Amino acid sequence: MCGRYTLATSGQELVEMFDAGALTFDWSERYNIAPGQQAPVVAEDRRGRRMGLLTWGLAPAWMDEPRSGIVNARAESVATRPSFREAFRRRRCLVPADGFFEWKREGDVRTPWWFHSAGGGVLAFAGLWESWSREGAEPRHTFTIITAQASADVAHVHDRMPVLVQDSDRAAWLDRASSPDRLAAILHAPPAGSLDSHPVSRRVNRTAEDDPSLIEPLDPTAT
Repeated sequence: MCGRYTLATSGQELVEMFDAGALTFDWSERYNIAPGQQAPVVAEDRRGRRMGLLTWGLAPAWMDEPRSGIVNARAESVATRPSFREAFRRRRCLVPADGFFEWKREGDVRTPWWFHSAGGGVLAFAGLWESWSREGAEPRHTFTIITAQASADVAHVHDRMPVLVQDSDRAAWLDRASSPDRLAAILHAPPAGSLDSHPVSRRVNRTAEDDPSLIEPLDPTAT
C-alpha cells in the first residue's frame, strides 16, 4: 500500500505544472503526509481543471456513516469494486507528490525507504475523489490513491506502489469520456529506472514528524 508521501513543491509551481486554476488554499512544504490529513488534489469538471485540498481516505457517497476512509484502491479491482466503481467512472483525480515511502521488513525490523523521480520533479499518483454529505453532518471531501504491482524499482522493498500517471496520460485520466481501455492502459507501474530510492529514518513512522531531514539518506546510528 501507499501510506505516506511527500510534497514540498510550492502551490504556485503546482498550478503551473498541472495547468490548474489559481489556488484557493494555502500550502506549505510537507515531508510526511499521512491518512486523515489534507493534501492537494487535481480534478476536472465542467468548470475546468482545478486543485483543492481534500482529506486522504475515501468516504464513498453511499455510506451512511463513514468512519476511517479508504487509503488505497487496487488497480486490479478499482473499476468494479462497489466502494470505487462510481468514482472510477466519474471522479478520477491526480495526487501531486515529490515522493512516497514504503517499508522494508527484515525480521522484526521495518525500515522506511523514500522513493522519488529519478529525473527529479513532481509525480502524479492516480486517484479517486468523493464528496460525502448528509443532512445535519459536516460534508467530507476525500480521496484515495490507486496502487499496482510494484515495479523493479520498488519490489525489493514492497510488492505494491502508487500508480504514477505520466505527463502524456494526465489529460486522459481526468477526462470523464476516456474509454475503459484507455484508462486500463494507465493503471500499471512505471518502467524500471523511473525511480530512485534510499532508506530513511524511522522517525517517519510518527505522523507528528514533518521536516526535510525525513527524506535524507539513513544515518545508521539513527532510530
